[in-house]
Amino acid sequence: MNQTRISAVLLALAAANPLLASAEKDPLRVAVIGASASAGFGCSWRERRDDGEYLESFRLIDMVECACDGTEFKSLDVASGFFFFNPERNGATAAKRAREFGPECVVALDFLFWYCYGDDGPGVDRESLESEAQRLEKLELGLKELEAFTVPLLVGDIPNMQRAVGRMLSPAQMPAAETLAKANARLAEWAKGRANVRILPLAAMQESLATANAITVGDKRLVGTKEAPLLQRDELHPSPQGLAGLACVVAEAMKDELKERAGDCPVEPEATIARAKTRLRKLERPASAEPPAKK
Repeated sequence: MNQTRISAVLLALAAANPLLASAEKDPLRVAVIGASASAGFGCSWRERRDDGEYLESFRLIDMVECACDGTEFKSLDVASGFFFFNPERNGATAAKRAREFGPECVVALDFLFWYCYGDDGPGVDRESLESEAQRLEKLELGLKELEAFTVPLLVGDIPNMQRAVGRMLSPAQMPAAETLAKANARLAEWAKGRANVRILPLAAMQESLATANAITVGDKRLVGTKEAPLLQRDELHPSPQGLAGLACVVAEAMKDELKERAGDCPVEPEATIARAKTRLRKLERPASAEPPAKK
């Protein structure tokens, strides 16, 4: 059988067998840029089981992989919990690395957050913020970094984190409500002329996490409990369960934008949480903690 005939047979088999066809695909290249929520700040899952304690930390991309169980990823994750130290410099570095990676999709769920929040004015010299108008100037710098992407870009709008003031945020870091409204209006305007941009409703999702301990994902609703809330006590960052819900929203948008390239990304928060639990690793008891042998 010649090479042409072999290729034709393989193509026919792949067309008849979706599993074989998916095996032929290259991994989906996804870049994640953003701040502490995407970086999984404080997002450690500890669970006591019959045979001991299990623990694992999760970042947004980890939960996206759990949501898209049938998709193979090759990811670049440059989200950082230290983004707020210098949003302009950190944002520019992250965006540059993501462009060089050559992604098929960019997830920027909380990338713009610190371009609006914080107590520093625009400019890398980090001078103190002098007016609310300067927050909108900073936002333009963040949008400038994002506009270079031509692949599907999933960017979150800017939530109201007033409840976190006095916890993780200082009063000086919190934008006025009017500023947040202007910032999100500007983001919507900026996205209109860019077919590759999809705005994810992070503001509405955060509000739901904070007030209802729940999040709606497609036609499903994930509800937290007192023992397993969807938001951490700092009122700023999602818990592992909450991050799973956010990841399902990302996965849903990714599937809409990338079609068959996204593979199997079902919008099933509970299934995503169940898969995440399989990643927990058993903690080994240190030798010093072993109980003394009985005499």
